[in-house]
Amino acid sequence: MRVGLVALGLVSAGIALIVASRGKQTATTGAPALTSAAIEAPITLATPLSVASPVDVDAGAAPFVPVWRVSNLSSDTTVEISEVKVGKHKSFIAAAMAAGVSRAEARRVAKAFEDVHSLGRVRPAETLVFARQRSSGRVVAFELQSSASSVWQAREDDAHRLTATQLAFHVESRDVRTALSIDTDLSAACGAVGHDDTLVHAIDDALHGHVAASDIRAGTRLRVVATEERVEGARAGVHVDAIEYTPASGSEAKAQRVYFYARAPGGTRRGPSGYYNALGQQPYQGAFRSPVPLARVTSRFNPKRMHPVLHVVMPHNGVDFGGATGTPVYASAAGTVVSAGNAGPCGNMVELRHAGNVTTAYCHLSKFASGLHGGQHVEQRQLIGYVGQTGRVTGPHLHFIAKRGGKYIDPLALKLDGVRVLPSRDRDAFRERRATLDAALDAISLPAAGAAPADAPTDEDHLAGD
Repeated sequence: MRVGLVALGLVSAGIALIVASRGKQTATTGAPALTSAAIEAPITLATPLSVASPVDVDAGAAPFVPVWRVSNLSSDTTVEISEVKVGKHKSFIAAAMAAGVSRAEARRVAKAFEDVHSLGRVRPAETLVFARQRSSGRVVAFELQSSASSVWQAREDDAHRLTATQLAFHVESRDVRTALSIDTDLSAACGAVGHDDTLVHAIDDALHGHVAASDIRAGTRLRVVATEERVEGARAGVHVDAIEYTPASGSEAKAQRVYFYARAPGGTRRGPSGYYNALGQQPYQGAFRSPVPLARVTSRFNPKRMHPVLHVVMPHNGVDFGGATGTPVYASAAGTVVSAGNAGPCGNMVELRHAGNVTTAYCHLSKFASGLHGGQHVEQRQLIGYVGQTGRVTGPHLHFIAKRGGKYIDPLALKLDGVRVLPSRDRDAFRERRATLDAALDAISLPAAGAAPADAPTDEDHLAGD
């Protein structure tokens, strides 16, 4: 079955989007992990969109019977559902007890999985969902969610025996062709075409090292070739296959293209799969990432800065990222929440402790991520708050601080970059792959350039006592 190209009516927003189903519609018991671990409910076959006339459509998506999920019990008043991310918990039993499950019931669930899937080594990013009978505390159903398409479930039978299995989902892959003209930030541009921050992260991954974060600003234009995965009809993740970046002040002649290339098995150790430029070069990243993906750097680390409000020499002990109020802010690296609260001139601030005696702080937040608290373990790129203008500031932005051993360092120095080059044995295959992706990019209409970016507010803050 094949669903042809469908043009979506988003031209008025300066954005063109084309989606095509590949016909990869399968029930799988072990699909690869996807970009997002979110499970969307209720089940829908398609996200409602403003659709123009379809072209060459063959019967649409195949119907399927949604699998039973623990969330189906949410309307049952005799059952209580609790959810916990493994995070800092060192074992399944510890995580289960943090969700309110008794030790005896946690062991009962683990026993049900003995011959199916080991719960002895749960990972920090995995989520546990328990459904318990309110009157007795007995677990009647349980799910271990590794990703949107990888979920293990245990469910009681009539004799109260838990039986464990891996869920078999209906999985679809769809081609996505889109052009973005950035007016405020990348997150808003992706939202305008009906995508969430999974596309923001995918674009960030593709451009990381190839394009400076400070260059992604109002007026920037992107053409994207991607593959979207849908699980049970709901968007689960997206992978960028190729992307073209045209700078805000540049012509199409200054555009840069980046391509995903997966090397064939049996190759040399050099040049792993990843994103390469037209010359077959691949920058690689360090342990830290930008807290606001591809946001413009509006003010850099400067120990001798003249404070714009106080008019005295006062070090600018961090880096400012431009962003509208409400833009998501993510943990730069995995770590532990030291504090989340008001920090005076820094406004609402989250401080994280990382490996290597490094701490990072995120200032002027409009609000914190739901449930964020001191002592909590967070993963890299986990949502921790939203851009705002609390504290001593003139406009919304994120002030990002890094310390090593208690001393301020330039946060941009946390990224230790390098460049890999494809070995000669891969270059012919890469050229063929690049030619195919170039044709796909060329077929996407490039939107007109937007207005030149206005000067963004600079940071007016400092930590008390600095």
